[in-house]
Amino acid sequence: MRRKVLRRLLLVAAFLVAGIAVVSGAFGALFGATYMLLPAKLLLAGAVLLFFLWLAWSLTRKFLWRVGRRLALSYFFIGVLPIPMVAALIFLTGYLVAGFFLGHLYRDTVAGLHSDLQASADLLLDSFSEGGALPSDRAGMAVYLDGRRVMGDGKLPRYWTAGLEEPFEETGFRRTPRYYARADGSITLIATATAGNAAALVVHPNDLSQELMRRGKVWVKLYRSDDPRKGSRTRVSFGGKEYSFQPVTVARGSEERALYFAGQQLGSGFGDKPWLWWNEVSRDLVSLEDGQVVAEYVAATLNGTTQGVARYLLSSSAEVDTAAWAGLISLASLLAAIYAAALGMALFMIFTLSRAVNRLSKATDAVRAGDFSARIPVRRNDQVGELQRSFNQMAENLEQLVATAAQQEILEKELQIARDLQQSLLPSTLPQSDSLEFATLFEPSAAIGGDYFDILRIDESRLAIVIADVSGHGLPTGLRMAMIKAALGILVEERKQPKEILRRLSSMVRADHDGRFFVTATVAVVDFRKGTVDLTNAGHPPTYLIREGKVKEILLPGNPLGALGENYGNTRVDLVSGDILVWLSDGLIEMVDPQGEPFGYDRIRTALEASHESAATARDAIVRAVERHAQGVPADDDQTLVAMSYFAASGSSSIPRVP
Repeated sequence: MRRKVLRRLLLVAAFLVAGIAVVSGAFGALFGATYMLLPAKLLLAGAVLLFFLWLAWSLTRKFLWRVGRRLALSYFFIGVLPIPMVAALIFLTGYLVAGFFLGHLYRDTVAGLHSDLQASADLLLDSFSEGGALPSDRAGMAVYLDGRRVMGDGKLPRYWTAGLEEPFEETGFRRTPRYYARADGSITLIATATAGNAAALVVHPNDLSQELMRRGKVWVKLYRSDDPRKGSRTRVSFGGKEYSFQPVTVARGSEERALYFAGQQLGSGFGDKPWLWWNEVSRDLVSLEDGQVVAEYVAATLNGTTQGVARYLLSSSAEVDTAAWAGLISLASLLAAIYAAALGMALFMIFTLSRAVNRLSKATDAVRAGDFSARIPVRRNDQVGELQRSFNQMAENLEQLVATAAQQEILEKELQIARDLQQSLLPSTLPQSDSLEFATLFEPSAAIGGDYFDILRIDESRLAIVIADVSGHGLPTGLRMAMIKAALGILVEERKQPKEILRRLSSMVRADHDGRFFVTATVAVVDFRKGTVDLTNAGHPPTYLIREGKVKEILLPGNPLGALGENYGNTRVDLVSGDILVWLSDGLIEMVDPQGEPFGYDRIRTALEASHESAATARDAIVRAVERHAQGVPADDDQTLVAMSYFAASGSSSIPRVP
């Protein structure tokens, strides 16, 4: 439910943001508020993103609704997708290793070439110090005395500069030769030797890239940072450090590269294809003329073959190669066998689980449609089979429960008829006049209660108010209450005295042979013209009189109806205008709180003292007090109350009409 609400909120948010974007854009276009156009575009892009998120979420849920699809997708992500990813990772790792090795070959070749140049520079300085002459081939050699060239190649710098003193650069933990630029801008390597005021300079005279390719057996092309043919360099800052990414700058189909590899007499196999590319970067290209930095870096683009790298990395021993390949093939075969077994198990699980879930889904749909006889054939001895057996047991129990529920529904209808019948026995309307005002409460604790109250007309000036409590609950008690109601109506119509009425009812109760039960009752005869009330009590709780804010408890001891003995308490009360009389059953008095403490008579008096305006306020005060005391504890007995307000009539008496 939460996910469904979240999806709806996502869709509503998308439309809301889109609406705001459209309104903002329209406002900006109409009123020339160009500053609102960019936020409007951003809001519209956000709305589109939210909509596509909602669409992707909904489609994913629909696609993954079937368990088989979920299992297949899970296996794809766990068992299938990692294989090409691992293969790609291995390929990338191998490519990086090969690239690093190409870089190592390149750096090693540069270091070797520089060592040869350094040896030539040392030999040249020694020869000059001993008074010897320069070699016949002076190209790239010069001797300096007191900072001025005294002999050698005239193309070399005339003066010794500070940039020639240290032809190395520090790169991490290595000391690598620095690149220099000739007057024509070409890249070269140099070596220097100094002794006192004399110095020797040796510069590689030929194309440096060609020499590096010849020595290292790797295709090399050197580029300056300001070369127009190179791509742009990418810099990324992370963790306080800056990382540079130099792109490959040479077209792979260049004529020079094709000629180089054609001369290598490569085969047609995959290992002979020059598909390994790498880049190495050296800092600061220094000018030979003035020693100033003329380019930020020198990039070397390297290209080689896997066969060439393998010649350096792998052993040339056939025995070692055979053992290594045998181990690799054995491990690969073992992994393939394990994967095949895992694939077979996965397919079996996907098929069987999908079929089991589909059967369970069809059976569930049948049960939901009302067919509780649906069953699933169980042929498995695993957790799924146990689930199917549990479903069959559940369906069987539901079938029994439905049958029981049908019977209970019939019984409930019969009980409803009995409840309606019992409700019809109570007064449907209460008499109201200038002299009297009534308020009542009837709350049975069971489907059919045992409490009863009635207001009966005796003659033109008198009413009989009756409240009774039949012991027990349920249908038998309701029937007995109906019997008492019928007998009471006949006795009142015959204008019997209250004590005579109670004696007759007691004899009727004792004559019941189906079971022993008792009835408590109070009969009050109210005379409007005289302003009196005659109270007769048969074991019922006391009557309460509220006069001028004070509560009087009228307790009349007497035997319940159906008990041995016919002693009934009786008294007469003269009424004063504004008096309120309250009769109630013991269900209100005995209502308990969560600790089991009953409400009690004292709380009845306290509640009535706090409300003495009318019969309705007296009733409501008791009901609220009982609810606060119970704190949600359900009642275990019927709760019945009758309250009457009396007002002395001026002039002719107004006789209430009683149904």
